[in-house]
Amino acid sequence: MKKGVPLFITFISGFILIVALFIPHEPFGSLQERFNDWYIIVSGFTLILGIDSLLAYHYRKIKRKEKEAPYSFALLLTFIITLLWGIYSGIKHGNPFAPTSTFLRYFYTYVFVPLQATMFSLLAFFIASAAYRAFRARGLNATLLLISAGIVMLGRVPKGEDFSPYFIAVTFILIAIVCILEALPRISIYERVLFFGLAIISLILIFPIGIFLKTKLPLLSDWIMNVPQLGAKRGLFIGISLGAIAMALRIILGIERTYLK
Repeated sequence: MKKGVPLFITFISGFILIVALFIPHEPFGSLQERFNDWYIIVSGFTLILGIDSLLAYHYRKIKRKEKEAPYSFALLLTFIITLLWGIYSGIKHGNPFAPTSTFLRYFYTYVFVPLQATMFSLLAFFIASAAYRAFRARGLNATLLLISAGIVMLGRVPKGEDFSPYFIAVTFILIAIVCILEALPRISIYERVLFFGLAIISLILIFPIGIFLKTKLPLLSDWIMNVPQLGAKRGLFIGISLGAIAMALRIILGIERTYLK
């Protein structure tokens, strides 16, 4: 009985919403709107539960005097100040984000926005580090990713097609030097001759390829974004949608019951 009632409510709610998508007539149309209103109300209560859980967690850390207690104290203090200041501005001006609101002018503009910008600027370093690890040419897939990313970045940067030949030339020269230095101690004399011959041919072909990319780089960048990238993104969205449908059916039919624990 303890799990039967939530399972029954989940099944009825999900079944009605699915039927309402295919039969947008009475009484299903009004029921869908009613369920949407209930969803908003339930979401509000879950937000309250989340705030209560967050405050209780950090209060316990302060009470136990743990190592991160100062950060928990700062969180609780800023939460209380934000809540009280927002309520006061909402009562006085009718909206906390009104143009004349002190909450908007001081707290949101001079505190929240700079802190948010700082957080996203720090994320840029993590993204750069992850890109460095992902773009290392360790195999065929990583090499294709590296080449495609380089073409797209040069094609999207203003005046990128102007300095792309020089960038490609310097990059290939550095790669050739590194490969030669790493391979010399491990290969025979015949392999060295072959290796140096291929390296010289590659260096000779660098500049014609660079000049070609200078005229075709924007078109090639647009093609990568509109054809392979768009096709891969559509496949990804289709997979996500199928996974969401499967999970929804498992929840509606009572197969997935982890949310009841």
